[in-house]
Amino acid sequence: MRDIRSEALTSREMYAEELNAMYLGVSELQLMENAGASVAREVVSRFKPSSRVVIYAGTGGNGGDGFV
Repeated sequence: MRDIRSEALTSREMYAEELNAMYLGVSELQLMENAGASVAREVVSRFKPSSRVVIYAGTGGNGGDGFV
């Protein structure tokens, strides 16, 4: 099994990446839609079509990612 931590960013690193993307003209909405689409692709690749998936999302930007 691969170590997913080697592919993950810290919250501080991700925040810096998001700021850089927005500076370059990527909207916050587009960032959220990209995050949601990435999660959806991963879920589809890991689970059967008949599976139920629940996403718990709080408020703020992370909640927006979960909503899309």
